[in-house]
Amino acid sequence: MTHAPTDYLVAPTLRLDKGEGLAEGLRCLREFDPRVFMIFGGDAEDVQWLHETMEDQANHPILFCADLERGAGQQFEGLTPLPDAWALGLLGTEASYNAGHRTASEAASASVRWILGPVLDLHRTNLDAVRSPIIANRSFGGEIQRVIECAGAYLQGVKDAGGLACAKHFPGHGGVSQDSHTEMAICFEDAGQHLEPFKALLGLCPSIMVGHIEFPLIDPEGRPASRSQVMMDILRKDWGYDGVVVTDSLQMVGFGDGPADELAVESIHAGVDLLLDPEDPITLAITLRDALERGDLDQERVFQAVGRLEKLIRLGLDTEVAPPKPLVLGGGAKTLLRPLPGGAAGRTHARPVCALNLASTPDALKYLHEWDMPVFSPDSAPPSSFPGPLLILCGAREGHGLPNIPGPWLEAIQQHHPALYMAGAPDAAQLAPAAARGWYLPGVSPALLGMLITAGE
Repeated sequence: MTHAPTDYLVAPTLRLDKGEGLAEGLRCLREFDPRVFMIFGGDAEDVQWLHETMEDQANHPILFCADLERGAGQQFEGLTPLPDAWALGLLGTEASYNAGHRTASEAASASVRWILGPVLDLHRTNLDAVRSPIIANRSFGGEIQRVIECAGAYLQGVKDAGGLACAKHFPGHGGVSQDSHTEMAICFEDAGQHLEPFKALLGLCPSIMVGHIEFPLIDPEGRPASRSQVMMDILRKDWGYDGVVVTDSLQMVGFGDGPADELAVESIHAGVDLLLDPEDPITLAITLRDALERGDLDQERVFQAVGRLEKLIRLGLDTEVAPPKPLVLGGGAKTLLRPLPGGAAGRTHARPVCALNLASTPDALKYLHEWDMPVFSPDSAPPSSFPGPLLILCGAREGHGLPNIPGPWLEAIQQHHPALYMAGAPDAAQLAPAAARGWYLPGVSPALLGMLITAGE
């Protein structure tokens, strides 16, 4: 196998939760020479074995990264799920620090050293604000200072535990009404307030994820930040940032419509170092090699990116992992549950008897199934009666936004008057009927659902 410096710039994804693993990883290693892999799902011990095996085959260090905004248990069985960032923002800096520390420490037991988090995006709840349908409960808050303080504490926790954090989604996804997973995302606001958390926390960020978000007031040519020289110059030239910049997934619609190799070259020339989760990593790696040989890809820019990635990998190798600390999150479900606009449903918090899944996450659904809780889809008929509270899951999930409660379910709620738990996005409480009583739970993490389900025990 021949190696090329551009091989560093492509990060394939291994989806253990969908049956991919060693075979797919070895296929990538046979065809080119990647140094970074993104991992979804799997048992922690299996992921660790996969890492050891792939490093042995590659004969050089391999860096595993993963989306772990809600703790290492978000992806890996056997590790701890943690509350959503919105809940951490309510609990404060101590809880945020502990969450970052626990996440990085536990992830390292699965040989995952690079944590793709935390989110530094704002989610404003005032009525006239533009709100992102995909950030929501993934944000630490809507106030700039709260995000800086709590995300900063989380970043420090990751660092102190020996992990590598990745702040996202530069330059800020909070003022975009579209979901960049499924459509082009455009922010018509001044980028200033969205940039502030990134600028304030730059020193704690060994890496930054750039989003597929257009800011026409800054780059009138309409390129998303992940391909925009103008946007990247804010980070690289104005702020002097020399850490690794990685794209959000290249499979997202927001990255652009066009030949994948041309878009990737444009991204690298703009200042990006790593292309994350391409649909066909082998083909992309080969086309980048050809582009470098033809002179379509600037050699100096490639070696600059390689140098940054080598430095990040070396930092992971040279940093000692701290053991997990006792988890202190500053309170349980009772401190997080807030009354719905129609009021609370008494002083006690009875366990919900069933759930309606409007928008959730695989780890949350798996957790509810383990508790033998019936989970209904939006097109299911509601039960004939509600012997206890109804849990409605309405979190930030790609392509879903904030869906409404279906008509038949609204009718059933108005007829039977069950207590409601609205779990998920900060705006989820507003979906409940005006007269409905119950509580809002800030997020859909199994950690939060677990506190709710066991609160009365």
